[in-house]
Amino acid sequence: MNYPYGNTGDKNMKIKQVFFTFLIVMVTVFSANNLSASTLKPKIQLAILLDSSNSMDGLIDQAKSQLWKIVNHLTKVSKNGEKPILEIALYHYGNDSLPSQEGHIRQLTRFTPELDLVSQKLFEIKTNGGQEYAGWVINSATKELEWSKSQADFRAVFIAGNEPFDQGPVVWNDSVKKAHQKDIIINTIYCGASENDERNLWAKAANIGQGSNFNIDQNQEIVNIPTPYDEEINDWNRKLNDTYIPFGNDGLAGQARQSAEDENAIQQGVLSSRGASKVSDYYRNSSWDLIDALEDGSVKLENINNNDLPEVMRKMTLQEKSNYVAGKKAEREKIKQIIVDLSKKRTAYIDQQTIKHSPKDTLDYVIIESLTKQLENKGFVLDN
Repeated sequence: MNYPYGNTGDKNMKIKQVFFTFLIVMVTVFSANNLSASTLKPKIQLAILLDSSNSMDGLIDQAKSQLWKIVNHLTKVSKNGEKPILEIALYHYGNDSLPSQEGHIRQLTRFTPELDLVSQKLFEIKTNGGQEYAGWVINSATKELEWSKSQADFRAVFIAGNEPFDQGPVVWNDSVKKAHQKDIIINTIYCGASENDERNLWAKAANIGQGSNFNIDQNQEIVNIPTPYDEEINDWNRKLNDTYIPFGNDGLAGQARQSAEDENAIQQGVLSSRGASKVSDYYRNSSWDLIDALEDGSVKLENINNNDLPEVMRKMTLQEKSNYVAGKKAEREKIKQIIVDLSKKRTAYIDQQTIKHSPKDTLDYVIIESLTKQLENKGFVLDN
């Protein structure tokens, strides 16, 4: 019998072939998506909310000098054999220079892996008396920041201040509960007398937010122990800066910020500590450094306009540009290893000192203390 559409067996065979082809495509896409998800690096997101009213100069000074110590502690952290991505967001609040209709709150930086930017914003904070609306600033950070949605990632807020936690029109416990619903841990740091009613409310907020509560002395004098390795680390740090290749609209500004934050670290007596952070996986500057940008895959060398490159590269062929970048990268890796080795010796030297007076009520100590436990609960491992 003749059929108007050809042989039925052939037709059925073609349908089966199309169906199986569709299945293969779907399985391939599904596998690729799963592979992509599984190979994504774990992420640590920290939102730091600092009271910048008149009495908080000591707190801001501690944050400026201790940022690098906190980062250096996190360089020991891994998950499933991977070094995580570190992103930090920064707010300050309780400052009369900020608009009252916005809750006397300012987001200084959204989540960023660029630590120089975080440091720069810390040094830009000027204290000024105001109303400290803890509930409002937590609510702002919860809503405004681009928090990771992966259950494998770590999300935490650290809020520090010294006024009643229930100030302001935004209900503080509602803000904490909303953050907790997004799997954001709320850690509270009270800068005042350890035994009073105000501190109790800060502790209650941390309890609701599944975080830690600490009491610190924001005016505690920080003693930086000099070591025989500091000067050499600082020299290599300057050579490390010469390996960076500024490009694009943010190139020169990023390079200038790097130098400025080195100078700020010198003033705080923590350049060696910053130097150790700069050779870690966390120190990334893809927005302005060509080597980092090429490694991250955010740009391709052949697509960059010559005018966006440093003058020394503009007349080079593509191969010459590639060789130049490779040379700078190799030089950077060599210098980084030297600083890593010196930093290990520096750390060992400091550990050998008798530091019975070393305070445990400072910003860096309590942040490191809480992060160590909370990251472990989230499946992160602190390497030796």
